[in-house]
Amino acid sequence: MVKLFEGTIRNWKFVLIFVFVSVLFWLTEFFYQFYFISFTSFNYALIRSFAFSGATFIALSLLSSSVFKFKPALLKYWTVRRSLGVTGTLFGLIHFLLVLNIIFNFDISLIFYSFNPFFNPLIFGYFSLGILVLLSLISTDFAVAKLGVNWKKIQRLVYFSFWALIGHFLLVNPFALMNLAGYFLLIVSFFALTGELYWFIIERKKKNFSGLGALIGYFLILLYFVLAYFVYLKYLI
Repeated sequence: MVKLFEGTIRNWKFVLIFVFVSVLFWLTEFFYQFYFISFTSFNYALIRSFAFSGATFIALSLLSSSVFKFKPALLKYWTVRRSLGVTGTLFGLIHFLLVLNIIFNFDISLIFYSFNPFFNPLIFGYFSLGILVLLSLISTDFAVAKLGVNWKKIQRLVYFSFWALIGHFLLVNPFALMNLAGYFLLIVSFFALTGELYWFIIERKKKNFSGLGALIGYFLILLYFVLAYFVYLKYLI
C-alpha cells in the first residue's frame, strides 16, 4: 500500500534541489520586479514576483508534458512536471493572499464587482487557482493509487485552468507583461499551448476526431478564440 508522501520521502534529494531552484527562481523574479519594474516598491514586487513565478511554473509543467510525449525516454523525469505544477500552485496561492491583503485589505466585496471574467479578470484567477489547488491536493503517490484511472481524468482539468490563467494575466494588467519576466511567461505559454494543440490533433486523428475527448477539445479551442477576441479588444483600447 502506498503511504502518504512516500514518493517525497524516497526522493528527498530531488525535492531539496527542486525547492532550492524554485526559491532561486522566485528571488530572481522578486529582485527584477523590485529594482527594474516596481521602482523599489516592496509590496508590488512581492505580488508580481509570486504571480510571474506561479504562472511560469504552471506553463512549464504543461510544456514538459508535450516534451515527454516527443521524447518518451524523458518520462523518467516525470516528477519534475508534478513538482512544477505543485510549486506553481503554491506561488499562485501566495500571490492571491498577498493581493487579498495588500490590495483589497481582505474586503471580499471589492473583488467580486462583476462575475463576468472578461470584465473582471480576477474571476479567471480564482477559477484557475481553485482547479490547481484541487489538482495539487491529489498529486501525491497515495492519491494516484487511490483514484486509479480516475486520477488522470481529473488531472485533465488543468487544461481549463491554464485557459483561465492565460485569461487572467492577459486581461488583468497587460502592461505588467511588457518586460523580460512577462516575455518569458508569454513565450513558455505559447509553446505549451502549441504542444497541447499538436498532441490533441495527433491523438484525436487516431480516433477520427470523434468521441467525448474530441468534443471537449473543440470546446476548449472555442474558449481560446473567445478569449482572444476579448484580449484583442483590451489591447485595442
